[in-house]
Amino acid sequence: MSHVLHLCHQPADLGAVTSNHLSTDAGTFDPDLDVNSLRFEGNEDSRQPFYLDFDTPIGDLWFQFRTLTADDAEFGIDSNDTPFVSFYDANGALVARLRGHSDETIEAVAEGDSQVVGTTTFTIGQGNTYWMDIKVAVGADITIEFYVGGVLVSSATAANTGGKGKPVHIKFDNPSQTWHSGTASWHIAHLAVLDGVSTIGRRFARRTPDTVGNYDQWAGSLASLGDGSVLTRMTSDTAGQRQNATLAGPTIAGVHLKAIAQAGTSGPGNLAGSLRLNASDYDAASVALGSAMPETAFFSWAQNPDTSAAWTDADLPDEIGLLSAS
Repeated sequence: MSHVLHLCHQPADLGAVTSNHLSTDAGTFDPDLDVNSLRFEGNEDSRQPFYLDFDTPIGDLWFQFRTLTADDAEFGIDSNDTPFVSFYDANGALVARLRGHSDETIEAVAEGDSQVVGTTTFTIGQGNTYWMDIKVAVGADITIEFYVGGVLVSSATAANTGGKGKPVHIKFDNPSQTWHSGTASWHIAHLAVLDGVSTIGRRFARRTPDTVGNYDQWAGSLASLGDGSVLTRMTSDTAGQRQNATLAGPTIAGVHLKAIAQAGTSGPGNLAGSLRLNASDYDAASVALGSAMPETAFFSWAQNPDTSAAWTDADLPDEIGLLSAS
């Protein structure tokens, strides 16, 4: 079972984000993890929301991102009670959020039977880089915890007798970070949503298919697996066919394989992720695919399946693969 609900900040993974938002400016992202960030630019009147959707978590929701704030002489949040990041359930009900104030503090807010606002020890600063982690637990109560650099800075708990559900939609309200009519820019990167597993201290590197690996049995271009478009694809018409690729990108210390796939009207309807290590194939449990539209599937290996030991940089998989299954 994978605890991953969402990884990455590329346009194909988010709503209301395009390739025009991508930035390769040094310092706006961790080069050990990715090759770009999301860049936003605006004045005091701008707000540039974007969002991500994911399956309902079984456990508590953890959300992580990295942000580089605007390096602007008029840096600031322009008004009190400004939504910063908001969490919604499957019915569209607001469950919890972070919100900012004109004194640049950011606080946790639980939205249960009533709104409960937590105290905060965090003030966001000009031109600073922050790793932020947010935990949202939903049951008889709704609890939100806000961590910056691994330190708890604000939390809030509200009763939930009304039965709001667990978050399945995160909205970056993404307010402006300047007080004046001139423009300022800020950056966001390295988004991760985990189910029941803390994101604090965890980092996820994105690697992409590079060259054809040991197996080349699917039809189509290997480039389509890493181009970020669901319109280009590789296909399998017979169960048991494999397609592998070598990987390019930053070094990683763990392995999560993400695929966007769709079942055809005939042929294999299941898909499994696969790793190839030391000339052996290690297949994850297959998942059923819908035929109506492309959907996301994650396959995770908590340790090296070839050695049953923790991953090290030296023994990352030689190839990754996809296995069609019935």
